[in-house]
Amino acid sequence: MRIVPKGFKSFFPLGFLALSIASYSTAFDLEQSVSSVIESDLWQDIDIDVRLNLDTSGFDGIYREDLSNNNAYDSLVRRARLSLKAPIYKNWSSKLQLAINEGDDTYETKDFYLRYNGFEFADIRIGQSKEPFGLENMTSSANLAYTERSLSPFSLGRSTGINISDSKRNFSWSIGAYKVEENDKVKADGNKAYTTRITFSPLRKGKNYNHLGLAYSKRNLEGADYEIKSNAGVDTAFNFLDTINISTDTIEKSGIELAWGRGALSLQGEYQHLQINAMEITKNASYQAFYTQLSYFLTDDHRPYRKGRFSSVKPNSTKGSVELTLRKGELQSVHIGSENINPDIIIATTVLGINYYLNKRINLMLNASDTESSGIVNEGQDSGSALTFRAQIRL
Repeated sequence: MRIVPKGFKSFFPLGFLALSIASYSTAFDLEQSVSSVIESDLWQDIDIDVRLNLDTSGFDGIYREDLSNNNAYDSLVRRARLSLKAPIYKNWSSKLQLAINEGDDTYETKDFYLRYNGFEFADIRIGQSKEPFGLENMTSSANLAYTERSLSPFSLGRSTGINISDSKRNFSWSIGAYKVEENDKVKADGNKAYTTRITFSPLRKGKNYNHLGLAYSKRNLEGADYEIKSNAGVDTAFNFLDTINISTDTIEKSGIELAWGRGALSLQGEYQHLQINAMEITKNASYQAFYTQLSYFLTDDHRPYRKGRFSSVKPNSTKGSVELTLRKGELQSVHIGSENINPDIIIATTVLGINYYLNKRINLMLNASDTESSGIVNEGQDSGSALTFRAQIRL
């Protein structure tokens, strides 16, 4: 169980918050009573956010680990997150986000960084934060139109490093240098990673927008084993794609993003390419993935877009809002080296969904998924269906 990310001195999250509070005002007396703290202006400046994702799924076929045709059912707390944002001094601020019990009874630090916004040309983040790669990835999981991201097998999570970025009404850019650390895809610590993303939105007016984004990342693994996993967007299901580990020198990821919105209707799509440069050239491999999706509100609402990502839906009516969604995605191998024993694969998934937003704090999601695969056949099964329900609560 790891609370403090690698690369940091091991001090507790509460100590981080206390330091932020103390630095905000030298006149603050740490011996004041709790009631005095609550009544202070400082407490009012601290942004506290709690989010719960409660999931229930039913699935069959290739989604099942035992690969029988009978339906399986599972429920879990998909996400339980506590987020704290605190001002420190003038242009300095801080953020701490903890992920609690995400399906396996562990605790994990998500965001843990200092931010400086005193420069006109850019903001600076130092610490652990999300790497800038992909529209779907950069949109908070709280604001997704589906229960899971389509491109999660290729996604970059949070890493320790330094990031410089800026965002305006019609464009944004971000570049960062990070430490490659062990995770569910990379089996040992590596060296450095460099990731960058730029977005353009030339036509933005009211509820209408266009979006174009480009991203690239190069990661030095220094021989660490690397693998790709996928459960085709059903978190409680079995990772039926689990490639054999490849001893890897470097990884290169590139992506292009497109989005278009006109009131209640929005379209979105991404293409990403993954190049695995193995320690042995005959084991090099490359994969690609893409998706296209459609969203339409039956009510007088829309999916808000700002600064190169999507934000939360806020219903215009006290009765809430209703959204219909459709997504088609595919992941496939492009080239498998002559001595790489991983098979050529194709995984195609279609998701039909309906979302109900009671207000900005409570929404319900229902996704019906159908997956077909080629190159992944276990006990004669190469397809499966799933139904996932989610209740999301924000406090």
